[in-house]
Amino acid sequence: MDRNTNYLLIGGGVASASAAQWIRERDADGDILIVCGENHPPYDRPPLSKQFLTKDDYKTDDPYSKLDSFYPDNKIQLVTGVRATGIDRSARSVLLANGDTVRYEKLLLATGSKPRELHVPGSDLRGVFTLRRIEDSEAIRSWLKDAHKVAIIGAGFIGMEVASSALARGCEVTIFERGDYPWHLFASPSTGHFIRQAYESKGVKFALGEEVTEFEGMGELQSVKTGGGLSVAAGLAVVGIGVIPNTELAVNSGLEMGDWNGVKVNEYLQSSDPNIWAAGDIAYFNDLVTGKQWHLEHHLNARYQGRAAGAIMAGEVKPYDQVPYFYSDFLDLHMILRGEPGHWETKVLGDLDGGEYVEVYYDDNNRLRMGLTISHEEPKLDPISDKLNDLIRAKAKVDDLSAGTFGL
Repeated sequence: MDRNTNYLLIGGGVASASAAQWIRERDADGDILIVCGENHPPYDRPPLSKQFLTKDDYKTDDPYSKLDSFYPDNKIQLVTGVRATGIDRSARSVLLANGDTVRYEKLLLATGSKPRELHVPGSDLRGVFTLRRIEDSEAIRSWLKDAHKVAIIGAGFIGMEVASSALARGCEVTIFERGDYPWHLFASPSTGHFIRQAYESKGVKFALGEEVTEFEGMGELQSVKTGGGLSVAAGLAVVGIGVIPNTELAVNSGLEMGDWNGVKVNEYLQSSDPNIWAAGDIAYFNDLVTGKQWHLEHHLNARYQGRAAGAIMAGEVKPYDQVPYFYSDFLDLHMILRGEPGHWETKVLGDLDGGEYVEVYYDDNNRLRMGLTISHEEPKLDPISDKLNDLIRAKAKVDDLSAGTFGL
């Protein structure tokens, strides 16, 4: 079946939902069609490593980005469970896996990422998971009920959040990480040491500087082996070692690509084809705040870029201009990170040992480039986040900052 639409949004995440909302707020009549490869409307992924794993009454539709009524109320069409398989840019059409063709005036690619897999012997055993989809979270939650020993491979956001959820289920947890400390790709050794101690105080064991080389078991996971000779018993393993952007559609259509396999877009999130935009994990964009071209893999980046792309597609002439924003919740702690992660000098303001602090990251010119704040009380973080936003935009000097700057 062939169909026509003014706005075609490909992707089942928060970027598409946000784009649709902001298109409709600016264009009351234009046809909007969202194509989702999964059997769900667009949904938020952060709950999958948190509430979905810890609460048995957390339902399949709880992470959905919008209420079911949002789409019919706003005259937004949904196609779920069908992948887009090709783009004909000259015809402005997209071919779907079910054989349908959709002709568009404006197209948003928000296809997200897929988990990076650990290709070692035993990775296909029952009890070894990656986490990206609702169905992944449902399966992991089921296994957590009986798996007394849990192995987490990777100590980034996903790994540490799943480890926290496993602890809440009463499991024994071992975290395997090639780096020297948790969050080593974006946080300082000081924060990494604090995170490690917080988890160890709850009974978590760490295998740092270790690379997993095998999952052992006869059909079902029994233990995890490392190159350093460790063998740790486990009935469940969750692999969280990063993601790979889903850019096949863009690559095959001949769009210009940037580094990290991202779709190169300008400050208006517009690709090398003026009728195609990209948002979220796949967008390699001009960051007006940091002055660099890069891509970000986080829920809030997808939401903000989806919102901006939708408004721009509907006629707003305003570049994407957002200080990078990340967050995480784990144990009884909450974290917000603003700015550009990198290998900067750092200074801790506040109580590091007590978990009530801001860590400021700065360059050779003493300019604030990133701020990371942790607290046991989530409401404390929003005003600190806003302050970091303003200070990063103002290119503040770190020597001028103190704990009092952030109300600590």
